[in-house]
Amino acid sequence: MVQLERIPLSAVRKAAVYVNSGKKTLREIVAEQQPDIALTAAFYDPGRWKPVCPVKADGKVLFADPTYYYWAIAWDSGPDVREVLVPPGGSSARANYVANCLLVREGKPQPTLYYGADAGGRRGRVAVGLTDTEWIIYAAADGSAGACTPEALRDHMARQGCRFAVMMDGGGKVNVYQKAAGVLMEGRDPSHTLILLWLNHKEETPVNEKKTVVLDAGHDASNLANKSPDGSYYEHEFALDMAKRIRGHLERCGVEVTETRPDGKAVSLAQRCAIANGIQGLDLFVSLHSNAAGGSGWSSAKGWSAYVYGAGGKREQAAQAILKAVRAAGVTVRSAPIVYDPSLYVLKHTAAPAILIEHGFHTNQEDTANLKDSVWRAAVAAAQAQGIADYLGVAWVPGETPETPEDPATPTETEQAVAWITESGIMQGDAAGDLMLDQPLTRRQYAVMEYRKHLLDLQKKEG
Repeated sequence: MVQLERIPLSAVRKAAVYVNSGKKTLREIVAEQQPDIALTAAFYDPGRWKPVCPVKADGKVLFADPTYYYWAIAWDSGPDVREVLVPPGGSSARANYVANCLLVREGKPQPTLYYGADAGGRRGRVAVGLTDTEWIIYAAADGSAGACTPEALRDHMARQGCRFAVMMDGGGKVNVYQKAAGVLMEGRDPSHTLILLWLNHKEETPVNEKKTVVLDAGHDASNLANKSPDGSYYEHEFALDMAKRIRGHLERCGVEVTETRPDGKAVSLAQRCAIANGIQGLDLFVSLHSNAAGGSGWSSAKGWSAYVYGAGGKREQAAQAILKAVRAAGVTVRSAPIVYDPSLYVLKHTAAPAILIEHGFHTNQEDTANLKDSVWRAAVAAAQAQGIADYLGVAWVPGETPETPEDPATPTETEQAVAWITESGIMQGDAAGDLMLDQPLTRRQYAVMEYRKHLLDLQKKEG
């Protein structure tokens, strides 16, 4: 079982470090304290039943390292949570803090992680992270798909857009409760300390009456491989143009729209999700693409489709509303127009209801002719915007939107270089396709890239 929670700071009423002096089970603690969220906190010594990393609860220091400084997540009431550096001896102005293995600081994954040998390997994990507006909690039980190494956990929290993140205790001591989702992960062993959160009731939380949508123009000019076989169509140009057209319609209907790459520049998948997750109460995330069949030439596969993480919920309601409007506009759709795919990065890592739209196949000649046609684009943009408006429950206001320039994002030299080095296979991204272009390059990575270039040169000579 894996659980990822993004909690707006404004939704947190109170937070506490709970000291489990009675060695109670998570179920007992939840029944007693009635929190909305509970999660295991500091590493501890089972034999002495004492924490081994700095912890402070309601003004009382439970453990302080006599020698080393530790970065900790700290707060007085809860909404004021922030990162602090705890000095030897444990002094801090904050009433509560928990320090364990530092994963992310100032938005950067830590190059070296410090943890005991017994905390390494692939196991259940708990982590707490912060953005400027959210607590982010990751939890995965032992033996689940989310069990991972500390380094993999670090990279995951960085991709969530955390400016700061700390790994908590794990393995058999993963104890996590989330009331709203009905989640209770109870480990083999109790936790010595837990972080408890109590949230504001819905009626106490300010409500933004204006509907909000994020439009994600898929890919960018560094992905020049996403094109038709004849080179007459590029996906990055179409996606950006479609985003501008849909935005015009939605704004006319009073919807607040944010684009992930409004100027056409390169934006990583993690950044796209961070933009969406930074908008409190976001109503819908829509990623815009065109599809491709396998092989290097033209294909018979064609038609519009929408991808969602899984069946049911608001995401499928949104997809069905858009599909209905697209069909009414006479657009050719796939025989199975709604696809469930939990592996797609932006669907997996966006907190709001999210859909990914494939507007047709740029490997099909008929679809490509449509994708390039301004009249077709205008009709599809209007239909999709109307479907979004229907889903949001806002009144549809008919009207035209101005066309965008035919080439709003001419590739820069840097973008062309990135496209070449990735298309040639010299540089590869992570499992989610994130090239991590702003991360430092190690000597080992440099050696691998040089070796791949050497192999490429040999292939050219032999060919």
